[in-house]
Amino acid sequence: MFYNISNKKVYELVIEQIQDSILKGELKKGDKLPSERELSESMSVSRTSIREAIRVLETMGIIESRQGEGNFICNKIESSLIQPLSMMFTLNNGSYEDIIELRRIVELEAVKLAAIRGTEEEFEDLKMITQRLIGNDKICNKAEIDKEIHYKITCMSKNFLIKSLYNISLNLLEDFIVNSRQKIVEYYHEEETVNIQHKKICEAITSRDAENAYKYMKEHLDLVKFTMEKV
Repeated sequence: MFYNISNKKVYELVIEQIQDSILKGELKKGDKLPSERELSESMSVSRTSIREAIRVLETMGIIESRQGEGNFICNKIESSLIQPLSMMFTLNNGSYEDIIELRRIVELEAVKLAAIRGTEEEFEDLKMITQRLIGNDKICNKAEIDKEIHYKITCMSKNFLIKSLYNISLNLLEDFIVNSRQKIVEYYHEEETVNIQHKKICEAITSRDAENAYKYMKEHLDLVKFTMEKV
């Protein structure tokens, strides 16, 4: 069943070198990799090892192969981490409490930064999204607009790690936001309660009131937690 652990294979060392180049900033998103021949010569390894390394990196979502163009560093590397996180959450019997705690960590900081760093153009976009949420258009999918607001806020934080962490958690958070909104509506028998909370959050952000933006987001997440426990 078991066998001696051997030294790393050549293609694994190639992967390490490419990953190191990314971490050092020598390779950036969208950059084209040298050709297989050039990589083979510069690393003194066979082209077979280079091809195997590229295949693995492509599977990991780090490299994108374009027919007739070559191999490129993916523009959205973080998206490749979404599925593994969802699987880990499921395999470890994750609960809604875990997601609420994650949302607190990410969104309470993001909302303050959004109020401080948001641009006037972003504020206008956020106002328009909020108007769609509180409007009377029954055709609109309010849960989708709800998600759009939370995503917009993380983007406005201008913190790449916050945005990336939110993106990585997207599968979990999107389903949770839809589910929790539905439970709040069921509990209060109306949408106004949750819509007003979002309106207050967005108004505080667009007024550059970081303190109240934090306060209203915390009230919103407290309501989510309360309702998930009750319903």
